Amino acid sequence: MSSKNELKLVYVLAIVCLIVGIFCYNLPAKSPEIPVRQMFKTVGGNVLFDHQAHSDEYGKDCADCHHAYNEEKGDAPDSCGSCHHADGKYIPAFGDNGKFDHDVHSDELGLSCNDCHHNYDEEDGGEPQLCSDCHEPGVEDDFMLGRTQAFHQQCIGCHEDSDVTPGKDDCAGCHEPRKTSEAFHKQCIGCHEDFGVGPSGADSDCKLCHGF
Repeated sequence: MSSKNELKLVYVLAIVCLIVGIFCYNLPAKSPEIPVRQMFKTVGGNVLFDHQAHSDEYGKDCADCHHAYNEEKGDAPDSCGSCHHADGKYIPAFGDNGKFDHDVHSDELGLSCNDCHHNYDEEDGGEPQLCSDCHEPGVEDDFMLGRTQAFHQQCIGCHEDSDVTPGKDDCAGCHEPRKTSEAFHKQCIGCHEDFGVGPSGADSDCKLCHGF
């Protein structure tokens, strides 16, 4: 083969390699089923979260962070931001815009007035007393439970006895999800403190997370 033909062959091979390289470069990369790392953008600086380390090295289950995730259904876990928004509110179930459906509990589920209004006597013809008439907000008393304690004990206990949600692991079933920063801090810092690893609330070093 002459040097001229050899040169043509080299050019052809180079062009083929270039075309193949461009084609392969533009192929969409397949995302891993479980993300390796994720960057959370926050007003306090970006936080690089090592998803794989928490899953593989520390043995955290998906549901430990993705509270509403049910692996048996085969659904992909929702992202944190799908429930927790920067401008979100944490609304008590019995507060403004509460989610408690009185008619459903009394008419459809067959609960009597006395199941919740313990001292109510229907024969007296009076109105059932408010929960806060006895259970006062912000009170922690062995004799009389505070309002939050009473609601949680009464509502969650009944739901779990009846095997219906929401239960103790599904706060969002009654409460609107917390803001993103509050949710992240409570969830992440609380878990780090439980396991005695940093960063945690005791470290008071924001840069351990917000350092990127």
